[in-house]
Amino acid sequence: MLAKINADSVVAGVDMGGTNIRIMLADLAGNVQSYVKAESDLLPKQRTDNAPLLALISEALERAGRHADDVAFLAAGIAGLDDESDRSWADRLAAGFGLPCPCRVVNDALIAHRGALAGAPGILIASGTGSILLAHTERGQWLRNYDFGHYAASGARFLGYQAVYDVLAGRESPGDGVLVRDMLRFFRTPNLRELAESASRSFGLDPARRDRLFGLFAPVVTREAEAGSPIAVRVCDEALRQIGVGADMLAAFFDGPDIPISQTGSVAGSPYFLSGLRELVCAQPGRRFDWTEPRLTPAAGAVLIAYESLGLSFGESMADALESSPHARL
Repeated sequence: MLAKINADSVVAGVDMGGTNIRIMLADLAGNVQSYVKAESDLLPKQRTDNAPLLALISEALERAGRHADDVAFLAAGIAGLDDESDRSWADRLAAGFGLPCPCRVVNDALIAHRGALAGAPGILIASGTGSILLAHTERGQWLRNYDFGHYAASGARFLGYQAVYDVLAGRESPGDGVLVRDMLRFFRTPNLRELAESASRSFGLDPARRDRLFGLFAPVVTREAEAGSPIAVRVCDEALRQIGVGADMLAAFFDGPDIPISQTGSVAGSPYFLSGLRELVCAQPGRRFDWTEPRLTPAAGAVLIAYESLGLSFGESMADALESSPHARL
């Protein structure tokens, strides 16, 4: 695999989530050569047109002053790649970049873990468009809360749905005034009766578009939780409780008393959730969570996986080099 590597060689790290696509090209010393980002209104599994992917990689190559043949390896983290039944469409997406090089396709939580903890053991809490907890133990074992049949309903859409449900159920109090006001503005309804009527018709949207709409409302919920809205606090605290349950189950598989824990995603990175995650107390006897600020972005984590796949060291020198780029730091 190393036979074709030369001074112009780069690796490509791709972070394809539910809201954005990010591409990072870095040379083999860890120096970022280019970075592009584009919003997406489609979940990866729903994507059938590869033209936008080709345009993005072409832009990244042009900015780096490289050609497709200079890419030695592509590592892509793709949201929704949860088991082998997803492999075919995920591989098809990776092929859509049109790069004539080997590639490795993994769940986007794996590249986020590699970035946040730079390859070290620990637990990553990912809450954004979706939600997953991913652990890498000292023995090299990878575990997800999904493996237990557990799901922490902390993705953006869940916060949006639950806040709206509580309001429509009449559970608001005077402290929820701003939340209700901004809810009506967001959904463009003059009053709660009209909001309820629209909700009863599923807002006239198919499930995927409705999920996206409610996900876009989540920042209002996390903001109002920080401001003290009783409904928003209850919704966010329940999501944090479910995250805590998943983290405690994963903690049982670690040997050491101190378990590094970090985060990624728009929900997990909101001030209210960050405060709650930093205060998580491990329920496993003799163990504690050691909060760790995420070191690198998921796209940079994908670059580390590309280095590893090529058999190159991704130790401190490469991580340090990546860290020097503003696009590789959170």
